[in-house]
Amino acid sequence: MTHKGPTLENFSVRIFDFPFPIEIGSVCDLDFMPNGTPLTIQGSESHQVIIWGQDRLALPEKWTSPEFPFIRYLPDGRLLVADSGYKLAREKNAWILNSRGSVESHFEIGSAAVEVAGLWGLIAVAYHPLSARAHGHQIQPLQKTGIAFFDLQGRLVMGFNQEAARVGVNVENVRCMTALSRSQLLFVPERLTVKGQEVENPVVLFDCASRRPKIYSSPKPRAEAVTMNDNFIHLASPEGWEDQIITFDAETKISQHRGEFLGVFRGIEGGAFLAQLSSADYAVIVPGVPEEAVPFAGPSSGQEVVPI
Repeated sequence: MTHKGPTLENFSVRIFDFPFPIEIGSVCDLDFMPNGTPLTIQGSESHQVIIWGQDRLALPEKWTSPEFPFIRYLPDGRLLVADSGYKLAREKNAWILNSRGSVESHFEIGSAAVEVAGLWGLIAVAYHPLSARAHGHQIQPLQKTGIAFFDLQGRLVMGFNQEAARVGVNVENVRCMTALSRSQLLFVPERLTVKGQEVENPVVLFDCASRRPKIYSSPKPRAEAVTMNDNFIHLASPEGWEDQIITFDAETKISQHRGEFLGVFRGIEGGAFLAQLSSADYAVIVPGVPEEAVPFAGPSSGQEVVPI
């Protein structure tokens, strides 16, 4: 176990460890079915496969075995895989597969995707164009949407910035995104403006049905992972707090330091984080509701902005 210090128990952070059987190489990415069955992409830079429960499925023929692939379970029982490698950055690099591994849709999500989420009838892809440029990719118009939404045939349906422009909101460079449900997303952009005015340390809750954003100002900027439950927003590794988990009340703005945990790399549904401890060991971290709203030493979490 790689977490440190007694503060995790003190702040009622629950930790669930689970190992994965490694059939080939190491686990490159994973997701879960509603019953808890894991879906993984396993392998190395030379060859990767999908492990779906007890089944081993081949990845599509053009798959380049990228270092950071995506695999996501879709609500209709199929799965999405996306190749984040440089070779396919300007080609069709995402596939929807059925349970037999047959390709049912093949489409382009572009480069610089930092997170992918399967929703009811939609696939959300969050982008960080500056990271794309840093890795030699060209910035594409698709990346300027902040988050792009595709249907299950891979057709672009809408972009967050295009929808949010109706209420004067614009985001740049999304750092992390979590599907709180099959219709709600929570994400952290590096910059957000409301009618030209910049919001400090923004966190955005977006309802895909109403297409209306709700915007909060967090106590720290640039979190690497985010999740939410019971009106508490949890941030992992915000700037200046590497490997830390910080919680703030979305309504009262009171903030709290929860403890240190290495390996957190994304938020998941239910107000939890998924952490990778080794090539075969993972943990689900559930911060839970704070027993007391005790602020930690840091700046005010700011004011919530609801441009509706």
